[in-house]
Amino acid sequence: MDDDIYAAAGNDFEWLMTNVDTSNKGGLGYEGLLTRMGFIYDDKYKANLHNEKFWERRYLKSIISGNEKQSLIYFKESYKKAPSYKYPIITKMEIWGDSENIIKFYINFWSRALNFKDTKPGETVTTRFLSDVASLSVGTNGQSKIVVTTAKDYYK
Repeated sequence: MDDDIYAAAGNDFEWLMTNVDTSNKGGLGYEGLLTRMGFIYDDKYKANLHNEKFWERRYLKSIISGNEKQSLIYFKESYKKAPSYKYPIITKMEIWGDSENIIKFYINFWSRALNFKDTKPGETVTTRFLSDVASLSVGTNGQSKIVVTTAKDYYK
């Protein structure tokens, strides 16, 4: 399966976010992209692990200059246990934070050509990578959110 994902990926970060077990981040994955964007895992954030159904964590900008406001990106992975897997399977990924960094993450993680020129706050754009569908909702309040689901769940 990993070879198929690598073959379909258009860059070193792109990888499935759903329908993989929690140990399979592949390639550089989203953590590699966050590092390149200047974000680090915030180990002081009280991560939420709820009944082994989801895990929420936060990344923060590692270097801030001048009057720049601290940027934060949040991740929430939803899981389900699968009998033939050692680790739970990710069923949904939610990523949110300030619009500038969320849009930057979206266009650098997924390699599909996207046109944001005509995208206005309040609108949603989607892209598909293998069985993942990633929807970016551009917020009207300076915050945006990406929701990644399986294509099967998205097209229900």
